[in-house]
Amino acid sequence: MTTAHTRTLLNNMKKRQKMVDLRDYIPAGRIWPEWLINLGERFLGFHALNVAHAHIEDDWDNGSEENFFKLACKYLNLLYDLEGLENIPKEGPCVIVANHPHGMSDGLMFGDITMRVRSDIRIIVNEFLDCVRGMRPYEIKVDVYGGDKAKRANMQSMKQILQWLREGHCILVFPSGSAASYSRQDGRVIDDPWQTNIATMIRKTNATVVPMHISGQTGQLFQLVTRIAKEHRSSLLAREIKRDGRMRHTIKIGKPISPSTFSMLKDDAALSDYMRLCTMLLRYGQHTHRQQETERKMLPIDAPEPTEILEQEINALPLETLCYENEKTGLRVFAAVAEQIPHMMHEIGVQREITFRAVGEGSGTACDLDEYDKHYVHLIMWDTNRKALAGAYRFGRTDVILREMGAKGIYNSMFFNFSEKFLNFAKEGLELGRAFITQAYQRHPASLDTLWMGLGRYLAAHPEYKYLYGTVSISSEYSHLSRSLMLSYLRSNRMHPELQHEVTAKCPPDNLELLSEDARLLPTALEETKLLGPLVSKMEPDGKGIPVLLRQYLRLGGMMAAFSIDHDFGDTLDCLVIVEPGATDARIRQRYLGISA
Repeated sequence: MTTAHTRTLLNNMKKRQKMVDLRDYIPAGRIWPEWLINLGERFLGFHALNVAHAHIEDDWDNGSEENFFKLACKYLNLLYDLEGLENIPKEGPCVIVANHPHGMSDGLMFGDITMRVRSDIRIIVNEFLDCVRGMRPYEIKVDVYGGDKAKRANMQSMKQILQWLREGHCILVFPSGSAASYSRQDGRVIDDPWQTNIATMIRKTNATVVPMHISGQTGQLFQLVTRIAKEHRSSLLAREIKRDGRMRHTIKIGKPISPSTFSMLKDDAALSDYMRLCTMLLRYGQHTHRQQETERKMLPIDAPEPTEILEQEINALPLETLCYENEKTGLRVFAAVAEQIPHMMHEIGVQREITFRAVGEGSGTACDLDEYDKHYVHLIMWDTNRKALAGAYRFGRTDVILREMGAKGIYNSMFFNFSEKFLNFAKEGLELGRAFITQAYQRHPASLDTLWMGLGRYLAAHPEYKYLYGTVSISSEYSHLSRSLMLSYLRSNRMHPELQHEVTAKCPPDNLELLSEDARLLPTALEETKLLGPLVSKMEPDGKGIPVLLRQYLRLGGMMAAFSIDHDFGDTLDCLVIVEPGATDARIRQRYLGISA
């Protein structure tokens, strides 16, 4: 910029209203000398804002049709990398919620991004952002700090928000209401508590919600003033915007949250926590834990067994081994031991390896069998029409195993250390594991259900077994974020109240966790288990939800005891789950066990 241009700009600033005028914020400001006001504005960062505002008005005088937010970001050097702009709906009632790491710059970038998609926006601002004159045509001013007095003062603003959304427009909001501050509990700068008033507006209008995350945080001086005298930190917000102009921000927009989700959240507090969780999850990376194929030696898989030999073995099984038959599908479930089905055991090993490798797991051997298969009972799902193995489970009769082999005979003793209390509990249970549905049957909704019908009928015939336990796997095909979310959810919501302290993992998943402030949201944001699957689907590139078997265990009321990583099986996350059939929903108990009590 030339010296002459600078002089002209400064002269124009004297003739025009400033973007932010210090006189409005100090007692008797209008009688203070100009030189002292200018000095104060330079120290507080107001001068930079006013210079930018002069540039904006110059552009408009010269015929520019760019909106205020775009020009403000340009002249304040607010630069950012953006992901997910396509997630903002182009029409219809919409509320875009964002975290608030900085201050004024968040509102300017927020507006700039949204105006790329739609012009019918209103941004909810507090008292300080209201001082930015260029934003006033786009704003609705509220007191976001709450309290009875604020509720009365905000009544008109709430009416404006409701009317704007009911007319099909877009609202932008920082639910925390103020810039993020340091938390002693978490040891980092985090968003202030999100207010629930915007959740109330969303429920009343059935608006689509779009989460947005902005990276970064305020500087050390701002945080120091926040800790000493938080009520005075607003005077530093303009100074912060100069700091924000010296860095590049990362902004991510998440997938929309449809109104149908609201009905699964019990109240406005739960909806507020859910929106915050969706927003904060955007800051995590999406890489997977899947090992490189070169790191694991994967042998060629054995050829399947001939169909006629498998059929002969199935037909030779005693009648009492038949647990369940689905006449409509032709699927039959048998419970047999290895010595009864030598060829079928090889087929089970082959199909296990094929199925597990397809999801990034697998033993890497030609046939996935181990020493535990010899003394476990095998639940076999056989298709009588196609003459094919459709799936299998195996279970260990813990009382028999402990009596004949001790704790080392339990498969999961390789991954967990069990206390005497747990083993005494397990004596009345079956240890489940190695479940799979072959690829040809995975799209059939009746497949897993039929396998569980067979297991339920076995339990009904053997009332001495009151519990089920075993590991359910979350493969490394899931992103680091999805695995962290599922693990954090299970730790927060689904731990067994007694037995979680009786099991320790030999290889615990220490690197899979959400930040503490995000994990605290899970008990309310995801109180309903059915909310977890859709949230995982939003984060997975292929849209997959939680593993089918994990969903089944949770449906049966499964509770977790411990978690482990199996490095020899594709870095699988193993969740040790306990199911007490007698405590499951009566309808589910009736369906699988065939009895109501």
